[in-house]
Amino acid sequence: MTKTISTPCSSNQPAAMKQSDVYIVRAADAQGETQGAGFVSADELVGALNFLGVHFLAGGESVEPVSTLSPARLLAALAEQADARLRLAIVPLLLCRPELARAVPEAMAYLAEPALTTLKLFYTAAVLLQQEYTSKLQPLLGQREPLPDLFSEELRVSPVDGTEVRLKWLGERHRALSGLAANWTGTYRYAAERLIKRLQWEAQWGT
Repeated sequence: MTKTISTPCSSNQPAAMKQSDVYIVRAADAQGETQGAGFVSADELVGALNFLGVHFLAGGESVEPVSTLSPARLLAALAEQADARLRLAIVPLLLCRPELARAVPEAMAYLAEPALTTLKLFYTAAVLLQQEYTSKLQPLLGQREPLPDLFSEELRVSPVDGTEVRLKWLGERHRALSGLAANWTGTYRYAAERLIKRLQWEAQWGT
């Protein structure tokens, strides 16, 4: 029998996840495609995020529960997307669902460069943001397991500096590895703060 996790992200009850868990999603209209993760449209990905209670991006309302997308394929598909907003959605997804960290090794197996490095960078951002925003996230999400630090050493982000400094260095590494002169540290924080505002809104209005 197919298993699903439908607990809202803002629930104070942690959702347990095993590698066998899958999330049911299907878009009525498929417009984009990823290679390593298979055929996954932008609408499917937004629908998958919405299904998991991660309301970070607009859209996905047309998604119907028809086919399956595993946690690993979801992470891989987000990392492969051309749309920067979908790649960034890895951060709020992991902040809401840190148990998905167990799917990262499998997700990596689906990916080639530059998507593989994209996943490592945004995953590491989520690790650091979880630490930096603990006081704001915990009242909204309840007790969540800490994300294991998988890639800091590989990305040459010092483990001994404070979180603020480490986020800055990660942003510099992101700029160097991607070749995009963006304010990556600000981008990471934007993702966390946007998620927090949405969770606060949901808590206030009971959605």
